[in-house]
Amino acid sequence: MMPQFGHADTYRVNMDHVAVGLTIFVLGLAKKVLIADNLAEYATPIFAAASEGHTLMLFEAWVGALAYTLQLYFDFSGYSDMAIGLSLMFNVRLPLNFDSPYKATNIIDFWRRWHMTLSAFLRDYLYIPLGGNRKGPARRYLNLMATMLLGGLWHGAGWTFVIWGGLHGLYLMINHGWREFKTRMGWRDGGRLAKLGAGALTFLAVVVAWVFFRADSFTSAQSILTGMAGMNGVSLPSSLETRLASALSNLPLISPVFEGMFPNTLLNTGNAIGSIAIGLALVWLFPNVRQIMRNYKPTWEDMAGKSTPAPLPQGMVARGLVWRPTIIRAWALSTIFLLCVFSLTKVSEFLYFQF
Repeated sequence: MMPQFGHADTYRVNMDHVAVGLTIFVLGLAKKVLIADNLAEYATPIFAAASEGHTLMLFEAWVGALAYTLQLYFDFSGYSDMAIGLSLMFNVRLPLNFDSPYKATNIIDFWRRWHMTLSAFLRDYLYIPLGGNRKGPARRYLNLMATMLLGGLWHGAGWTFVIWGGLHGLYLMINHGWREFKTRMGWRDGGRLAKLGAGALTFLAVVVAWVFFRADSFTSAQSILTGMAGMNGVSLPSSLETRLASALSNLPLISPVFEGMFPNTLLNTGNAIGSIAIGLALVWLFPNVRQIMRNYKPTWEDMAGKSTPAPLPQGMVARGLVWRPTIIRAWALSTIFLLCVFSLTKVSEFLYFQF
């Protein structure tokens, strides 16, 4: 930022930057108010129930974990987009903080895309001063674990944050070890199906770690993970449960096995699946805000010519979402902004008050 303050153009009003910055700000606000806050309606009761000692079953445990996974992303990336947009209105480009992290195909890639400014800080001021990878494999793994444990403690002085950091330290150690093993064996990266599987495994590992990050105690996290593993039985939405129970009642040899396995859930999940599906589609199938605004170079990386992990998306849909100033897009953005303003009457959770 400091070199940008030395440019005379920084102190002149640039209406193009105002327009682009305002657009990015509104898109970030929509992430927070229209998406993240709605997902919180599913995540918060589930984690509260686990904290109160309720037994969580398969469906509701996964609803809570996935809802929080998406809530955290849209909340935090929304704040970051709002900051980038506000700064650009004053002719200052901030660095990118999120680069489609849930599209990562391994944990190393994930940490290059998630909270990128914190990742850079941990690398430059912890990992490298500890020795980085310059003192052999064993020391590198120790440095990775120490860095992630301290990164967990940075978020809060609680065991759940330490476990979250330790899990990511373990993930990174396994990831680096696997890469070295593949290199020694002469194995190449797999094709499209292998990348899809790697992405699914990475996402699952991240979701499991987020459970510890969100839970207020190890016991609460254990309760949710036990439910996600199906060890507490299966719970389904009431409409599906009724139809399934009716179908099973016609099978006398099978129905006794399922009797009592579909209790009422702690949460009305009528819209939960739809909300989570929309959130997953947005993070997996659509370009991020920087990619949408790529013609206007809104971030410090664009100004510095620095590449980022997420490649520019291809295809008709992605090209159609690239921002261009048109009357229709202006009306659409105005409508989104009005929806955000009307939604500000709700209670909005601030996830970062404890950090």
